[in-house]
Amino acid sequence: MATTNPLTVLPRAARRFPRMAPDMSLLPRGKIITVADDVTTRIYDTGEEHLRPVILLHGMVATGMLNWYQTFQRLRGEYRLITYDQRHHGMGHNGPFGFAELSDDVFRLADHLELEAPVVGGYSMGGIVAQLAARQNPSRFGGLVLAATGTGAERNALEKITLGGMARTQPLLNAVPEEVAREITDQPLGPHEWALRELAATPMSTHRSVISEVGRFNSLAWLHELDLPVAIVKTMRDIAFPQRIQDEMADLLPHSAVFPIQGGHAVCATQPGRFARRMRTAIGWVVSNSH
Repeated sequence: MATTNPLTVLPRAARRFPRMAPDMSLLPRGKIITVADDVTTRIYDTGEEHLRPVILLHGMVATGMLNWYQTFQRLRGEYRLITYDQRHHGMGHNGPFGFAELSDDVFRLADHLELEAPVVGGYSMGGIVAQLAARQNPSRFGGLVLAATGTGAERNALEKITLGGMARTQPLLNAVPEEVAREITDQPLGPHEWALRELAATPMSTHRSVISEVGRFNSLAWLHELDLPVAIVKTMRDIAFPQRIQDEMADLLPHSAVFPIQGGHAVCATQPGRFARRMRTAIGWVVSNSH
């Protein structure tokens, strides 16, 4: 009896994602580790201990490698690249969820790997987590790269509408049925099947939790205290974090530089190659300006 390819039941937009599929042979294998306080996660680490470490924090709905695979492919050998699945995403820890816990996990991972002054890059939700971690102890980091993120959201009616729309219409998350994810998981995975499985690994309850946390976040009162270099990868067509929110972040930070990219909030998926090249420039600026 003929079998049905599970990918053919997906909406056309989902089948096109990601626009540039990863070359799986160029990516490090993920492994499950336990850090402080019995927090477990899946980590990807290029492992070059002689290179400057860069911790990359993914955004909502993504997993570590799904958000950053092109950055890993293009920057491997230039930096020691590290990413992991944050709580309630992918294979991340299933304990208490909140941005405070997520920021503590950055220190848990850095301590576990004995990293000295890592650069921390954060995308969307990951950028908020990076801000909170730097506020807690900026001396631990060599600098930040904040991409597609800002000082907060939901501070007026328009932003509430935008965040509410994100909660209802996450375009790709809702397009991957659970039965498709299960069927794909049992097969040797090609790059597109792998990406769809990663997308399906985050439950809708996590999306709602993250959006609620984003709505409560506001770093306007303390960003000026962060005495470390911060590069901002400014997404010019972003409706989740509009340009003015990204601009106010840059204006408040005492040591910042802006690296614009023409794209929306999902530019890491829609233009992964261009985004990775912009990350190279932004990380390089941070490293060259580190104390």
